Amino acid sequence: MEKINVSYILKLIFLGIIISIITAFTVMKLLLSISVIYMPDLKGLQIEQAKKITSKLGLELKIENEIDSNLYEKGCIISQDIPPKTKIKRGRVIYVVVSRGSKIIEMPNIIGLPIQKAIIELKNANLEIGIEAAVSSFVFKENTIISQSPLPGENIPTGSKVNILKSIGPKKFNFMMPDFTNKNIKDVFNILKKYNLHINTLNTEDNNNLTSGTIIKQTPLPGHMVNEESKIGFTISKKSDDINLKKRFIKISYKHENTNPTLIKIIVLSLNGSETLYNDITQPNQQITLDATVRGDAIVQIYEGNNLIKQIEYNL
Repeated sequence: MEKINVSYILKLIFLGIIISIITAFTVMKLLLSISVIYMPDLKGLQIEQAKKITSKLGLELKIENEIDSNLYEKGCIISQDIPPKTKIKRGRVIYVVVSRGSKIIEMPNIIGLPIQKAIIELKNANLEIGIEAAVSSFVFKENTIISQSPLPGENIPTGSKVNILKSIGPKKFNFMMPDFTNKNIKDVFNILKKYNLHINTLNTEDNNNLTSGTIIKQTPLPGHMVNEESKIGFTISKKSDDINLKKRFIKISYKHENTNPTLIKIIVLSLNGSETLYNDITQPNQQITLDATVRGDAIVQIYEGNNLIKQIEYNL
Protein backbone atom coordinates (compact mmCIF):
# COMPACT_ATOMS: atom_id res chain seq x y z
CA MET A 1 0.00 0.00 0.00
CA GLU A 2 2.86 2.25 0.83
CA LYS A 3 4.53 1.49 -2.53
CA ILE A 4 1.34 2.39 -4.39
CA ASN A 5 1.08 5.75 -2.62
CA VAL A 6 4.69 6.64 -3.46
CA SER A 7 4.18 5.79 -7.14
CA TYR A 8 1.00 7.83 -7.24
CA ILE A 9 2.67 10.80 -5.64
CA LEU A 10 5.57 10.64 -8.12
CA LYS A 11 3.11 10.64 -11.01
CA LEU A 12 1.33 13.68 -9.60
CA ILE A 13 4.65 15.51 -9.21
CA PHE A 14 5.68 14.69 -12.79
CA LEU A 15 2.28 15.83 -14.09
CA GLY A 16 2.60 19.07 -12.14
CA ILE A 17 6.00 19.74 -13.66
CA ILE A 18 4.63 19.22 -17.19
CA ILE A 19 1.69 21.53 -16.52
CA SER A 20 4.05 24.16 -15.09
CA ILE A 21 6.26 24.05 -18.21
CA ILE A 22 3.28 24.34 -20.53
CA THR A 23 1.84 27.20 -18.51
CA ALA A 24 5.18 29.06 -18.47
CA PHE A 25 5.57 28.60 -22.22
CA THR A 26 2.04 29.87 -22.83
CA VAL A 27 2.52 32.89 -20.59
CA MET A 28 5.86 33.69 -22.25
CA LYS A 29 4.29 33.42 -25.71
CA LEU A 30 1.44 35.65 -24.61
CA LEU A 31 3.84 38.24 -23.20
CA LEU A 32 5.88 38.18 -26.39
CA SER A 33 2.76 38.55 -28.54
CA ILE A 34 1.69 41.54 -26.47
CA SER A 35 5.12 43.27 -26.79
CA VAL A 36 5.44 42.66 -30.59
CA ILE A 37 3.17 44.63 -32.96
CA TYR A 38 2.87 45.31 -36.69
CA MET A 39 4.11 48.70 -37.90
CA PRO A 40 1.15 50.83 -39.12
CA ASP A 41 1.19 52.77 -42.40
CA LEU A 42 1.56 56.45 -41.45
CA LYS A 43 2.12 57.85 -44.93
CA GLY A 44 -0.33 60.64 -45.81
CA LEU A 45 -1.47 61.15 -42.19
CA GLN A 46 -1.15 64.48 -40.42
CA ILE A 47 1.66 64.34 -37.86
CA GLU A 48 -0.68 64.85 -34.86
CA GLN A 49 -2.99 62.06 -36.04
CA ALA A 50 0.00 59.74 -36.51
CA LYS A 51 1.28 60.54 -33.00
CA LYS A 52 -2.03 59.47 -31.47
CA ILE A 53 -1.95 56.14 -33.33
CA THR A 54 1.67 55.35 -32.45
CA SER A 55 1.19 56.42 -28.83
CA LYS A 56 -1.65 53.88 -28.37
CA LEU A 57 0.64 51.20 -29.78
CA GLY A 58 3.44 52.10 -27.39
CA LEU A 59 5.64 53.64 -30.09
CA GLU A 60 7.46 56.96 -30.05
CA LEU A 61 7.21 59.18 -33.16
CA LYS A 62 9.95 61.65 -34.10
CA ILE A 63 10.31 63.97 -37.11
CA GLU A 64 13.58 63.24 -38.92
CA ASN A 65 13.21 65.88 -41.68
CA GLU A 66 10.80 68.35 -43.31
CA ILE A 67 10.85 68.85 -47.09
CA ASP A 68 8.85 70.62 -49.83
CA SER A 69 6.23 68.42 -51.49
CA ASN A 70 3.59 68.94 -54.16
CA LEU A 71 1.94 65.59 -53.40
CA TYR A 72 1.39 65.96 -49.66
CA GLU A 73 -0.21 68.82 -47.75
CA LYS A 74 1.74 70.68 -45.11
CA GLY A 75 2.16 68.55 -41.97
CA CYS A 76 1.50 65.22 -43.71
CA ILE A 77 3.93 62.32 -43.38
CA ILE A 78 5.77 61.58 -46.64
CA SER A 79 7.79 58.55 -45.51
CA GLN A 80 8.70 56.45 -42.47
CA ASP A 81 11.93 54.62 -41.63
CA ILE A 82 10.16 51.31 -40.86
CA PRO A 83 7.96 49.90 -43.66
CA PRO A 84 4.27 49.20 -42.89
CA LYS A 85 3.38 45.65 -41.60
CA THR A 86 6.92 45.11 -40.26
CA LYS A 87 6.99 43.29 -36.86
CA ILE A 88 8.45 45.61 -34.20
CA LYS A 89 8.56 45.78 -30.40
CA ARG A 90 6.67 48.30 -28.36
CA GLY A 91 8.75 51.26 -27.23
CA ARG A 92 10.50 51.56 -30.60
CA VAL A 93 11.24 55.08 -31.93
CA ILE A 94 9.80 55.71 -35.41
CA TYR A 95 11.39 58.42 -37.59
CA VAL A 96 9.30 60.14 -40.27
CA VAL A 97 9.75 62.78 -43.01
CA VAL A 98 7.04 65.47 -43.01
CA SER A 99 5.85 67.75 -45.82
CA ARG A 100 6.32 71.51 -45.65
CA GLY A 101 3.79 71.82 -48.48
CA SER A 102 4.40 73.13 -51.99
CA LYS A 103 7.06 75.75 -52.66
CA ILE A 104 5.48 78.74 -54.43
CA ILE A 105 7.37 80.30 -57.35
CA GLU A 106 6.67 82.92 -60.01
CA MET A 107 5.65 81.43 -63.37
CA PRO A 108 8.41 82.19 -65.93
CA ASN A 109 7.60 83.71 -69.32
CA ILE A 110 8.22 81.16 -72.11
CA ILE A 111 6.17 82.89 -74.85
CA GLY A 112 8.26 83.34 -77.98
CA LEU A 113 10.82 80.71 -76.98
CA PRO A 114 11.60 77.68 -79.15
CA ILE A 115 9.98 74.56 -77.66
CA GLN A 116 13.28 72.94 -76.60
CA LYS A 117 14.46 76.09 -74.82
CA ALA A 118 11.04 76.45 -73.14
CA ILE A 119 11.26 72.88 -71.80
CA ILE A 120 14.69 73.64 -70.29
CA GLU A 121 13.30 76.83 -68.66
CA LEU A 122 10.44 74.87 -67.11
CA LYS A 123 12.69 72.06 -65.85
CA ASN A 124 15.02 74.61 -64.24
CA ALA A 125 11.98 76.03 -62.41
CA ASN A 126 10.89 72.49 -61.35
CA LEU A 127 7.82 72.68 -63.60
CA GLU A 128 6.51 70.23 -66.20
CA ILE A 129 4.91 70.40 -69.64
CA GLY A 130 1.18 69.70 -69.39
CA ILE A 131 -1.23 69.73 -72.34
CA GLU A 132 0.53 70.56 -75.61
CA ALA A 133 -1.45 71.97 -78.55
CA ALA A 134 -0.36 73.43 -81.89
CA VAL A 135 -1.81 75.91 -84.40
CA SER A 136 -0.57 77.61 -87.57
CA SER A 137 0.75 81.14 -87.20
CA PHE A 138 2.08 83.81 -89.54
CA VAL A 139 3.64 85.68 -86.58
CA PHE A 140 5.47 82.96 -84.63
CA LYS A 141 8.05 80.67 -86.19
CA GLU A 142 7.52 76.92 -86.29
CA ASN A 143 7.93 75.18 -82.87
CA THR A 144 7.76 78.50 -81.00
CA ILE A 145 5.56 79.00 -77.91
CA ILE A 146 2.52 81.18 -78.67
CA SER A 147 0.77 81.09 -75.28
CA GLN A 148 0.99 79.40 -71.88
CA SER A 149 -1.19 78.57 -68.89
CA PRO A 150 -0.54 79.57 -66.09
CA LEU A 151 0.31 83.03 -67.37
CA PRO A 152 3.75 84.62 -66.82
CA GLY A 153 4.15 86.13 -63.35
CA GLU A 154 1.46 84.00 -61.64
CA ASN A 155 2.38 82.41 -58.30
CA ILE A 156 2.26 78.63 -58.66
CA PRO A 157 3.58 75.61 -56.71
CA THR A 158 6.69 73.86 -57.96
CA GLY A 159 5.95 70.68 -59.87
CA SER A 160 2.91 72.25 -61.55
CA LYS A 161 2.07 71.33 -65.14
CA VAL A 162 2.22 74.16 -67.68
CA ASN A 163 -0.07 73.94 -70.71
CA ILE A 164 1.41 75.35 -73.90
CA LEU A 165 0.28 76.33 -77.39
CA LYS A 166 3.02 76.21 -80.02
CA SER A 167 3.22 77.36 -83.63
CA ILE A 168 3.48 75.03 -86.60
CA GLY A 169 4.38 78.01 -88.77
CA PRO A 170 2.22 79.55 -91.49
CA LYS A 171 -0.65 77.45 -92.74
CA LYS A 172 0.39 75.39 -95.73
CA PHE A 173 -2.03 75.70 -98.63
CA ASN A 174 -2.32 72.80 -101.05
CA PHE A 175 -2.60 73.36 -104.80
CA MET A 176 -3.29 71.03 -107.69
CA MET A 177 -0.21 70.84 -109.90
CA PRO A 178 -1.10 72.26 -113.36
CA ASP A 179 0.21 70.90 -116.66
CA PHE A 180 3.21 73.12 -117.42
CA THR A 181 4.52 71.22 -120.44
CA ASN A 182 5.29 73.47 -123.43
CA LYS A 183 5.29 76.53 -121.13
CA ASN A 184 8.33 78.79 -120.74
CA ILE A 185 10.29 78.13 -117.53
CA LYS A 186 10.53 81.84 -116.65
CA ASP A 187 6.76 82.29 -116.88
CA VAL A 188 6.23 79.16 -114.76
CA PHE A 189 8.75 80.40 -112.19
CA ASN A 190 6.75 83.63 -111.78
CA ILE A 191 3.48 81.67 -111.40
CA LEU A 192 4.94 79.39 -108.74
CA LYS A 193 6.49 82.33 -106.89
CA LYS A 194 3.04 83.90 -106.33
CA TYR A 195 1.98 80.83 -104.34
CA ASN A 196 5.26 80.45 -102.42
CA LEU A 197 6.20 77.40 -104.49
CA HIS A 198 9.71 77.02 -105.82
CA ILE A 199 11.71 74.92 -108.25
CA ASN A 200 14.16 72.47 -106.64
CA THR A 201 15.77 70.85 -109.67
CA LEU A 202 16.19 71.88 -113.28
CA ASN A 203 17.51 69.60 -116.02
CA THR A 204 18.18 70.45 -119.66
CA GLU A 205 17.63 68.42 -122.80
CA ASP A 206 18.87 69.30 -126.30
CA ASN A 207 15.92 70.04 -128.57
CA ASN A 208 16.17 72.25 -131.67
CA ASN A 209 12.40 72.13 -132.30
CA LEU A 210 11.51 74.08 -129.15
CA THR A 211 12.48 77.48 -127.84
CA SER A 212 15.15 77.27 -125.14
CA GLY A 213 13.53 77.09 -121.70
CA THR A 214 10.40 75.26 -122.86
CA ILE A 215 9.23 72.70 -120.30
CA ILE A 216 9.36 69.13 -121.61
CA LYS A 217 8.77 67.16 -118.39
CA GLN A 218 7.66 67.99 -114.85
CA THR A 219 7.46 66.47 -111.37
CA PRO A 220 5.04 66.13 -109.68
CA LEU A 221 2.81 65.24 -112.61
CA PRO A 222 -0.31 67.33 -113.40
CA GLY A 223 -3.15 66.73 -110.93
CA HIS A 224 -0.95 66.00 -107.91
CA MET A 225 -1.36 68.17 -104.81
CA VAL A 226 1.61 70.41 -103.95
CA ASN A 227 2.49 72.97 -101.27
CA GLU A 228 5.50 75.05 -100.30
CA GLU A 229 7.31 71.94 -99.01
CA SER A 230 6.90 70.02 -102.26
CA LYS A 231 9.97 69.31 -104.36
CA ILE A 232 9.23 70.55 -107.88
CA GLY A 233 11.44 69.73 -110.83
CA PHE A 234 11.42 70.41 -114.56
CA THR A 235 13.27 69.26 -117.67
CA ILE A 236 13.57 72.12 -120.16
CA SER A 237 14.68 72.36 -123.78
CA LYS A 238 18.05 73.75 -124.84
CA LYS A 239 18.42 74.94 -128.45
CA SER A 240 21.95 74.68 -129.81
CA ASP A 241 21.86 77.90 -131.90
CA ASP A 242 20.28 80.05 -129.18
CA ILE A 243 22.51 83.10 -128.62
CA ASN A 244 21.14 83.42 -125.07
CA LEU A 245 22.78 80.12 -124.18
CA LYS A 246 26.18 81.71 -124.20
CA LYS A 247 27.91 81.14 -120.86
CA ARG A 248 28.13 84.07 -118.48
CA PHE A 249 29.41 84.51 -114.96
CA ILE A 250 27.52 85.83 -111.94
CA LYS A 251 28.84 86.72 -108.50
CA ILE A 252 26.89 85.59 -105.43
CA SER A 253 27.39 87.16 -102.00
CA TYR A 254 25.61 86.10 -98.81
CA LYS A 255 26.30 86.85 -95.12
CA HIS A 256 25.01 84.32 -92.60
CA GLU A 257 23.49 86.47 -89.83
CA ASN A 258 21.99 83.68 -87.73
CA THR A 259 23.38 83.51 -84.17
CA ASN A 260 24.07 79.76 -84.44
CA PRO A 261 26.12 77.64 -86.84
CA THR A 262 23.73 76.45 -89.57
CA LEU A 263 23.81 74.21 -92.62
CA ILE A 264 23.67 76.60 -95.58
CA LYS A 265 22.97 75.37 -99.11
CA ILE A 266 23.14 77.56 -102.22
CA ILE A 267 21.71 76.33 -105.55
CA VAL A 268 21.75 78.09 -108.92
CA LEU A 269 19.11 77.40 -111.60
CA SER A 270 19.53 78.49 -115.22
CA LEU A 271 19.33 77.16 -118.79
CA ASN A 272 22.52 75.38 -117.77
CA GLY A 273 20.40 73.26 -115.39
CA SER A 274 20.62 73.22 -111.58
CA GLU A 275 23.88 73.16 -109.62
CA THR A 276 24.63 73.08 -105.87
CA LEU A 277 27.33 75.69 -105.35
CA TYR A 278 27.63 75.51 -101.56
CA ASN A 279 26.52 73.01 -98.92
CA ASP A 280 28.28 73.39 -95.58
CA ILE A 281 27.94 74.29 -91.89
CA THR A 282 28.32 78.06 -91.75
CA GLN A 283 29.35 80.09 -88.70
CA PRO A 284 27.52 83.25 -87.51
CA ASN A 285 28.42 86.38 -89.54
CA GLN A 286 30.39 84.30 -92.03
CA GLN A 287 30.53 85.85 -95.49
CA ILE A 288 30.00 83.54 -98.48
CA THR A 289 31.21 84.74 -101.90
CA LEU A 290 30.79 82.53 -104.97
CA ASP A 291 31.21 82.69 -108.73
CA ALA A 292 28.78 80.70 -110.89
CA THR A 293 28.59 79.87 -114.58
CA VAL A 294 25.05 80.16 -115.97
CA ARG A 295 23.20 80.33 -119.29
CA GLY A 296 20.36 82.80 -119.81
CA ASP A 297 18.40 84.08 -116.82
CA ALA A 298 19.39 82.56 -113.49
CA ILE A 299 17.83 82.06 -110.05
CA VAL A 300 19.95 81.59 -106.93
CA GLN A 301 18.26 79.85 -103.97
CA ILE A 302 19.69 80.03 -100.43
CA TYR A 303 18.57 77.43 -97.86
CA GLU A 304 19.03 77.24 -94.08
CA GLY A 305 18.73 73.51 -93.49
CA ASN A 306 15.68 72.55 -95.56
CA ASN A 307 14.09 76.01 -95.43
CA LEU A 308 14.36 78.33 -98.44
CA ILE A 309 15.18 81.75 -96.96
CA LYS A 310 16.11 83.75 -100.05
CA GLN A 311 15.75 83.72 -103.87
CA ILE A 312 17.79 86.06 -106.07
CA GLU A 313 17.08 86.56 -109.78
CA TYR A 314 19.86 87.29 -112.28
CA ASN A 315 18.29 88.42 -115.56
CA LEU A 316 20.06 89.05 -118.87
